Amino acid sequence: MKKYFIGLFILISIGIALAYITIKQNMLLDDQVYLETTESVRNLKLLDNQINLLLFGIRYANYSDYNTIEDRTIALSDEFDNLRYEALFEEIESSEALGNATIGFEKELVKKQDHIDNFIENHQRLVEANNDFLQASEVNSPINQIVEKLSLRPEIISININFYRYLEQSDIDNRNLLNDDIGRIQGMIENYSDEEQDVVFAYIKTLSDIILATEETQKYFLRATQQETGDKLNNLESAYVNYHNILIEKANKIRNALIIYGLVLLVLLTIFAYLLRRQYANLEQQVADRTEEIQQTYNDLQESQEQLIQSEKMASLGEMVAGVAHEINTPLGYVNSNITTSAVNLGDMTAVFEQFDAVYQEACKKPRNNKALSAALSSALRSYKAVDSDGVVEETQQLLEDSHHGIGEISQLVMSLKDFSRLDRQSTAEVDIHDCIENAVKIASNPIRENSVTIVKNLSDLPSLVCTPSKLNQLFLNIITNAAQAMKESGGELRISTQQQDDDLVIAFADQGVGMDQATQQKMFDPFFTSKPIGEGTGLGMSIAYKIVQAHKGKINVSSILGSGTTIEIVLPLNP
Repeated sequence: MKKYFIGLFILISIGIALAYITIKQNMLLDDQVYLETTESVRNLKLLDNQINLLLFGIRYANYSDYNTIEDRTIALSDEFDNLRYEALFEEIESSEALGNATIGFEKELVKKQDHIDNFIENHQRLVEANNDFLQASEVNSPINQIVEKLSLRPEIISININFYRYLEQSDIDNRNLLNDDIGRIQGMIENYSDEEQDVVFAYIKTLSDIILATEETQKYFLRATQQETGDKLNNLESAYVNYHNILIEKANKIRNALIIYGLVLLVLLTIFAYLLRRQYANLEQQVADRTEEIQQTYNDLQESQEQLIQSEKMASLGEMVAGVAHEINTPLGYVNSNITTSAVNLGDMTAVFEQFDAVYQEACKKPRNNKALSAALSSALRSYKAVDSDGVVEETQQLLEDSHHGIGEISQLVMSLKDFSRLDRQSTAEVDIHDCIENAVKIASNPIRENSVTIVKNLSDLPSLVCTPSKLNQLFLNIITNAAQAMKESGGELRISTQQQDDDLVIAFADQGVGMDQATQQKMFDPFFTSKPIGEGTGLGMSIAYKIVQAHKGKINVSSILGSGTTIEIVLPLNP
């Protein structure tokens, strides 16, 4: 049967792969995407044509609407970026032809933009030169006054005629005639004054500027209008249509393959059902054999579970040690500081004692020198007054009391850790359940403080309980730690209450955390189940707690409302 299952698995895998490919192809064949893409290409063509019309208007109709052509150029570039990086990004990555067409249009677009910028720049120069020429052509302009004065009107008229001919038809012959006229008039004015020559040269320079700007403008105009952006857009559109048609062809092939696959799978499933029926008679013996193997596997799993539980206990011990170490550091720090300050104060008091000793030595001398004794006594009293006014004695006494209190806190924490750390201790004893709760609260002080949790206790007078103390320590620690972590978002109160009900002790832990839904409550005691993010929980804490309660013949009740907190109630018999 194994080979049949393998064959069925292979067929199902093929079906899943075909279905995935079909879905992906259908996504690529989205009609909305196709319509948006073709519309975007049409917009690019429209903008390109508008730019060409604006270029013709500026060049031949003397429009000066440079802002409009710049806006159209920016719109063309933006539309192309949207097409390339949004609409066709995946298609360009998967199709070489479409990618080449996109790159080809991009290169032509960059060149055209450069030509348009150069065209606008030179056309602006041409407009400025024409304005200068119009000012020079006025009746009272300096050139007309020089022409009348020097009788150069025939030569100027010839220059103007050839200039306009050249502007109308920029060929070499008209350019040569214009240069000949300019050379002739330059030769005629060699004997004129510098001021007269400057006026004529300024007029000739204006004509030269117009000619140069006209040639540059015409050059970049031709380059911009003749750039093959339109052809490249046609190539891009053709490449996308071909790409889309190829996708349609592939999708049709995949659909046909799915139909054939379905028929083959139906036939094979029929054969498989027939073979399965034949094998049914041998299943009883196989089930018996498998049952024995499962029992052995179950035993192995139990052993592995015990090992995992032991690992969880050791991990809890590590967390406890880290928390206690943090708690010890605080009192240890101020004890160390107090001792340092006390040593300084003791040094000041020692100096006073030494001066009084000098007074005593002076008083014991014979014969006594009253003047020296008075001086020594005055000095000692001044030192004593300085120390007394600073409150050194009172400060030292207070520092010693604080240090004694800090050492007491450290001693309590160490004793709590000592009692709590015996996780493997299996012996039972009669203990006060409140001691176990206090130990667990002290050991869990780190998560309690980090999550801004306030412990509120309502403890009744209870008789001693026969139990395994280390197990109950572990039980209460797991519950308190989970409750503190459930309140990490906004903090809150954890209420711990105890009472006696007949022959049972009831310990309740009520938090104000995030709570649990019904599905989580049903699985919370399953091994390895956790609602915490990956890496923050092993899923064994509450499973271990449940086993500890079972080992003490007790019960554990859970009441929780999502978003309103959780209450866990432990019921333990006095004599399990």
